[in-house]
Amino acid sequence: MSAYIDFFLGGDEKRNDLPPRLHQRFPMSLLFGGDGSYMTPFALHNDNIITSLMSQSVPPTTWYRFVAGLNAQLRLVRRGCLRAKFRLVLEWLETFANPALRVYGVHVDLAWFQATTDGYCHYGLLVYAVEGEMDHVSLASPDGGPRSGHSRGAGVYRKDETSNKSYLGQTLRSTEGNMRRKICGEILDVNSLRALEEKRDIFFVLSFLIHNTKPVGHQDLVGLVISVMLLGDFSLVLLTFLQLYSLSLADVFIVLFIMPLGILLPFPAGINALFSHGPRRSAGLARIYALWNITSLINIGVAFICGYLHYRTQSSRRPPNFQPWNMDESEWWIFPLALVFCKCIQSKLINWHVANLEIQDRSLYSNDFDLFWQS
Repeated sequence: MSAYIDFFLGGDEKRNDLPPRLHQRFPMSLLFGGDGSYMTPFALHNDNIITSLMSQSVPPTTWYRFVAGLNAQLRLVRRGCLRAKFRLVLEWLETFANPALRVYGVHVDLAWFQATTDGYCHYGLLVYAVEGEMDHVSLASPDGGPRSGHSRGAGVYRKDETSNKSYLGQTLRSTEGNMRRKICGEILDVNSLRALEEKRDIFFVLSFLIHNTKPVGHQDLVGLVISVMLLGDFSLVLLTFLQLYSLSLADVFIVLFIMPLGILLPFPAGINALFSHGPRRSAGLARIYALWNITSLINIGVAFICGYLHYRTQSSRRPPNFQPWNMDESEWWIFPLALVFCKCIQSKLINWHVANLEIQDRSLYSNDFDLFWQS
């Protein structure tokens, strides 16, 4: 996490040119919050300070609508699919955002900013004036000599031999020629997205099962189906434990504690999410429910292994006397497989449920330019 702080010397509070006006700050970087994960998706934080600053050029209602639409698009971006998802954000900026902001002389670009020397970067927006009120931008060329450019900061790249990455270095100068600040990063477009490097972790596979989606409506119906699936899930868990107990008591403890209580916690977590008050609180609890729901797949996988090993070693023996259902021993896989299907269906329903809670205004995803800005 990085922060930017303005330092004022004694007597600066009496100067009329401080704090600087909006166009004196251009190009201005606005960093996204979040890390692109399921629990903390990317979002542009908007507060009274940013709104007051941007209101010097953009009306507050337009800026609020822009931030709401941008965050609706950013919540669909997730780690592991940044190139594909950021392409949709770029299309939205060029189709909806910039045509409306250009009326007020403002343009925004998607960009990444280098925060540390080890290559870690933040994603965000680069905001600048269309007409280029900042006279010039001094860019460092590969041979070390200065070059001139417009306030957009069209790319000059320098190669970092240690990390093999390209960076965009910009040193901004005021009309008096004084150095103001330096931005290290790169403006993202369709071409640069293809070369975007992304680190993937062990949770990359699970990200395909839980991810933020667009709202689908029918919030009450989705909640009702989730309630039914919760009851079915809990019933299948009990039947699976009963089947494992008929094989070996040790298998029950192995499945139960390999990921401690992971197979049991989705039910109380789901009940807590469905019956909590307030959309914001319910959405957060629903995300926790989704994580426990996917985590329980590890326990189910262990149940598969235990059942398979018992079937291979005990297939020649007589089935145990404690068999409360009329099933052949070779059908040990039915309950665990039913649990897997139940978990996958729940995962999709939870994503819809969270989207319905977080996105109350579905016109944020409208494909009609006029409908989006008039809502």
